[in-house]
Amino acid sequence: MTPTVTAVLFAKDASRLARFYVGAFGGSVLAEDEYHTALDVRGFRLLIHRIPPHLTADIETRNPPIRRESGAIRLDYPVDDLVKARNAAKQLGGQIDEKAPAWADAKMRFFLGFDPEGNVFGVSSAGI
Repeated sequence: MTPTVTAVLFAKDASRLARFYVGAFGGSVLAEDEYHTALDVRGFRLLIHRIPPHLTADIETRNPPIRRESGAIRLDYPVDDLVKARNAAKQLGGQIDEKAPAWADAKMRFFLGFDPEGNVFGVSSAGI
């Protein structure tokens, strides 16, 4: 097996985050155990890593989540159907913005969003 690059996303509620990325972006579960869920999201490996409960006592998640935009890495996902992805994101506790960021070229059809724990991601769509 050839090693692949994998992004690791640490989460308080790993199963909820895994459901979000499967439902909003058409990911599939490759493997899972008590602390990890490995996903394939359109050829990209995303590992959701559950933060051990004794470390999450001070981590507060809100509804709606507070965006964490100051991270050093943002993952961007392509979607075939932006409306479907927006609806799925909302149903699963996240959001994909209706308006593109001010700095984005309108032809790019690029939008920002966040998952149920506030992690910011980008979405690009060729369709409507």
